[in-house]
Amino acid sequence: MMGEYGLRLACFCLASFFVVQLAAGVLLRLAARWLAQAAARMRPRVAARILLALRWTPAALGLFIVGAVCIPSYLWLEPGDTVEELGLAGLMAALLALAVLVMALVHGTRQVMVSSQCVREFGNRPVIAIAGFLRPRLLISPVVREALSAEQLDAAVRHERAHAAARDNLKRLLLAFTPGLVPGVNGFAAVERQWARLTEWAADDDSVAGDPDRALALAAALVRVARLGTVAVPLTSSMLDGDDLTHRVDRLLHPVAPVRGTGSAALASMVALGITVLMGLALRPATLESAHDLLERLVK
Repeated sequence: MMGEYGLRLACFCLASFFVVQLAAGVLLRLAARWLAQAAARMRPRVAARILLALRWTPAALGLFIVGAVCIPSYLWLEPGDTVEELGLAGLMAALLALAVLVMALVHGTRQVMVSSQCVREFGNRPVIAIAGFLRPRLLISPVVREALSAEQLDAAVRHERAHAAARDNLKRLLLAFTPGLVPGVNGFAAVERQWARLTEWAADDDSVAGDPDRALALAAALVRVARLGTVAVPLTSSMLDGDDLTHRVDRLLHPVAPVRGTGSAALASMVALGITVLMGLALRPATLESAHDLLERLVK
């Protein structure tokens, strides 16, 4: 009996996670273009953090609802000696959630394996990148070292160290294991591409630190490394990540100050307020009862 009770609870949790993540994910997709435009006007480092947080929001919100609402309401209001049949809708949602989570695990594991293989063979390729997650290290293949002048190599190394300081590889690893919208469909590729683009802009800005000479050296290094035919390595931060080399060179040669304002602070305040409100609502008995009723309708 307890096994059936626990299995039903697991189905409740999986189904609820899928529904919440799907709803939040659809909203994020609808706002993706506006978010990309707004992020382009902010400082790249700040905008990248906001986009990363938004990308993780659907899964995080699903986990929050499961842990703060679904499990407590089920344990409190569902008799332990009562086992009801699982409805078709609830079963399908639970299976879809399980598929999404398993596919995220498989995708992340595959990315780690490919990255490790590429890093072991980096000496045979024209590569300059930061590899590793907890203790990132700089990789520079001989052909890249020979192709760059001392000033260009210094600018390139400063760019990669900026990635290491920001823990960008660890963020890439977490992204690789973040669930997609539905099985077989990531759904957030546009947000992830914009995040990758902004991390490169941020590393460029940190590398040059407002120095025109460094900016010129980094722009020249980008062009020279691109001509070598370097390839991107999964889960590593390399100089040519992204698909906007022309725009990056233009940013370096013709810097434009980002729009200043309180937009990012206001957004952070709204997120903090929303989390506080959700936590307050989740702790109310009336919320648990309502959640339990909703779950009952879901699985019947």
